[in-house]
Amino acid sequence: MTTPFKAVLIDYDEELFTPPAWIGGELARSGVEWLEGQHRTPELALAVAREADVVLVQSVRPLLTRSVIAQLERCRCIVRLGVGYDSVDVAAATAHQIPVCNVPAYCTDDVADHTIALLMDSLRHLARQDRWIRDGRWDRRAARPTRLLQGGTLGLIGLGRIGRAVARRVRGFELTLLVSDPYLDAETIAQFGGQKVELDELLQRSDFISAHCPLTDETYHLLSHREFEQMKETVFIVNTSRGPVIDEAALVAALRRGQVGGAGLDVLEQEPLPPDSPLREFEQVTITPHVSACAPESQENLYRTACEIVLDVYNNRRPPGIINQ
Repeated sequence: MTTPFKAVLIDYDEELFTPPAWIGGELARSGVEWLEGQHRTPELALAVAREADVVLVQSVRPLLTRSVIAQLERCRCIVRLGVGYDSVDVAAATAHQIPVCNVPAYCTDDVADHTIALLMDSLRHLARQDRWIRDGRWDRRAARPTRLLQGGTLGLIGLGRIGRAVARRVRGFELTLLVSDPYLDAETIAQFGGQKVELDELLQRSDFISAHCPLTDETYHLLSHREFEQMKETVFIVNTSRGPVIDEAALVAALRRGQVGGAGLDVLEQEPLPPDSPLREFEQVTITPHVSACAPESQENLYRTACEIVLDVYNNRRPPGIINQ
């Protein structure tokens, strides 16, 4: 008896990314068995993925470790349902000749919109004003210090899909746009209205800094003590990429000594934010719970692409988004 082709989703975020009902039926019509669940330890993930042809994971939990990947006996492809793939041991997959795919374009506009929302909050302090009013404080000083975006300098760390979408959105604000991206030349960056600079120059000149780089060995704690010391005291930092790009202990220290004006963080080193996190102390820090990619259109796009990748592998076609070429 022929073993059916299996695609297994080992974990997903049930609050925002529950798989749509149609995906199982659509794959079944092509002869693919679809299984989904929330298996939140490497051991549980292995138990359901061991005999899968395609293993998918939407959450960012580190479930696909070197040990697990070594035991994926039938796996022909691993899919991280998202942009970042730091939760998958790509080197281990490569060693076992397993392609790893991500879905780099599914939430570009969604995350760019959220980045702009956090940036605008830094100018007008909307979240703080709302908190004060709900706490019974009608105090218009919550709006200070207010500043204009026009004439300021925005530094983008990384100019991939999301960074480019942010660059397009800020064109009408008459900003100076600085970009630090070692993989792009000055001509490419200029097409998006930016000036190519080294990271240190970006840190020293920017009024606003927004991180749009993947989490790698090179970008882990990319912004730490040395980097914060170079920034303007009024700088506002936005992070919608990955939490560990920013050294949170260093950020807290910089906030306490007045070296940094504030931050808008959608991603954190530890999620959920611990109750005793010192980041909770600062009125000038706005935190959202990793929701920059939460539009229903993004969810639909994510799983539509997942379905296409599974069918490509099933039909012996090369799927898009392979990371380990």
